[in-house]
Amino acid sequence: VPGPKGVRYSFDVTKCMFSEGNAGEKERVATWPVEGETVLDLYAGIGFWTLPLLAAGAQHVFACEWNPDALEGLREGLRLLGRGSCQVLAGDNRRLEVVEAVRDKCHRVILGLIPFSRDGFPVAAAALRPSGGILHVHWNAAVDAETETAEKVAMEIEQVLKETRGGDWKANVTAVQRVKNFAPRVRHL
Repeated sequence: VPGPKGVRYSFDVTKCMFSEGNAGEKERVATWPVEGETVLDLYAGIGFWTLPLLAAGAQHVFACEWNPDALEGLREGLRLLGRGSCQVLAGDNRRLEVVEAVRDKCHRVILGLIPFSRDGFPVAAAALRPSGGILHVHWNAAVDAETETAEKVAMEIEQVLKETRGGDWKANVTAVQRVKNFAPRVRHL
């Protein structure tokens, strides 16, 4: 399946998720200014975000995935892309091995799991460089509570950062992006 900037997704439709509703978001990710950055994709799947990030010029992407069928698609997508540096971390992204591999290295972390990505917060916090970075948090929210939900998520993340990293870490909402409608009156942000 074609994606942005020459990305081609590969997957078995009987075993892996693919959402054409994410097409606009994949296009947007492919335009991010990530040249020279190291990025962690905590829920890589077949490479929805990993492949556009590499196509956009990310220096390195750590891609975590535990579904063996999605891993096969991700690896084929990486082969088809033919450029960029990606370390695939197969298995549960909460393992100590993963935390140690990404600790203090990432400019950005993609937390692309819905309905929420809370379980990835501790790994994301560990992955950020000591100077901080950007967390792209996916979440489902009621259409009349998008901003409120985003602020609550930021407070949660800030608490995790303080508990796991110490110091005066802050988490601020810089933007809320509507990815797609998820259900009646519920949006994937």
